Amino acid sequence: MAETLRELKTRIRSAKKTQQITKTMQMVAASRLKKSEMIFRRAKPYHEKMEIFLSHLMESSQGISHPFFEAREVKKIALVIVTSDRGLCGAYNTSVINRAESFLKEERQQPVELILIGKKGYDYFKRRQWPILLKFLDLSGRPDRELISEITKQLIEAYLSGNVDEVSVIYTEFVSALSNKPVLKKFLNLQESTSGLKSDFIFEPDVDTIVDHFLNRQIASRMYTALLESFTAENSSRMVAMKSATDSAKEMIDRLSLMGNKARQAAITKEILEIVTAGEAMKA
Repeated sequence: MAETLRELKTRIRSAKKTQQITKTMQMVAASRLKKSEMIFRRAKPYHEKMEIFLSHLMESSQGISHPFFEAREVKKIALVIVTSDRGLCGAYNTSVINRAESFLKEERQQPVELILIGKKGYDYFKRRQWPILLKFLDLSGRPDRELISEITKQLIEAYLSGNVDEVSVIYTEFVSALSNKPVLKKFLNLQESTSGLKSDFIFEPDVDTIVDHFLNRQIASRMYTALLESFTAENSSRMVAMKSATDSAKEMIDRLSLMGNKARQAAITKEILEIVTAGEAMKA
């Protein structure tokens, strides 16, 4: 019985150490969530205004010839999949990968190539049959504008060169601190973005110049906002996962403590019985 007590004490110490680690990780994730959500909330109004302006621009520039507006035959599709570089974030990566798998299993004639952002997605798909066009690792949830601009630049080059004819993005939409969901959105071609608005604007200096300057910024804004939202959802998922792990560790500690108390009580009862038995034997 003494050996059992020692084993229980060892397990309790181990569970307490685990609880301390998960509690610390929960607090770090909560701090990062607060920061990333603040950055995302600040960037979102700018992105929404850019999308509205794009709708007006598309309706007001029907005669403009630009590669982003051209309706081309889709011969090859690029799918951008945004996952995390680190684990311990619950079902965050699994949900994105499952959504991507559903998209890839759909029947279509066009081949699909993958553009992977995040180590977890790369580690999963590098062992699968789907060809990987580009990969971007080690973002670590940081909204690095230079790196995101480089990602956007390579996506645009792949599209303009005709290497791909359509680009879609799967990332995690941040709903709240306790709720996230993977979403699939069209990134390029921009023909799908028209909202049917009828606008009559006067453009200065001219529409061609505005289109050339605006579209690259608008596409960069799309990617930047999508990654910001994914990073926020990642921190949220990690905070929730670590809280769940902390609560589970506490339950285990309580259960092991109860088992230890019962074992200790049983050992004391046994010792008392042995003493009483020995006393009775001496009387006899």
